[in-house]
Amino acid sequence: MSLALPKVIRIIEEFRKLDSEMQAQTMLTLLFIARKGELGAPPTVREVGEYLGVTGASASRNVAALSKHHRHNKAGHDLVYTYENPEKRIEKFIELTPKGKRVINSLEDLVTLSLVPKATSVADNEEPSTKTEELR
Repeated sequence: MSLALPKVIRIIEEFRKLDSEMQAQTMLTLLFIARKGELGAPPTVREVGEYLGVTGASASRNVAALSKHHRHNKAGHDLVYTYENPEKRIEKFIELTPKGKRVINSLEDLVTLSLVPKATSVADNEEPSTKTEELR
């Protein structure tokens, strides 16, 4: 197995620590928001939909899952927040919360650090799962 695959597995496991049923679209939503924000302009919900190739409603649900409050009064992950574009009120910008920035930094650390040291978990310093340990 290549050295890159265990890193990919560890990244997916970090997302699963946030939500064991998190879908790939939601993971990509967070990563897209972080990357677009790094480039200097917060993305819109419409841009998330275009990137994922989904409807605006589906993009909105993915953003809501990452926000403080998800659908049906269910608690979200508090990784992003949205606010109206003052020049175009029907458009919403999305940015990372402080927690979202910490999660992204932890994920970036998993990519850049070697596989030998244990990485800091995004879910309050939990130990990596046995599956990850076996793949090292």
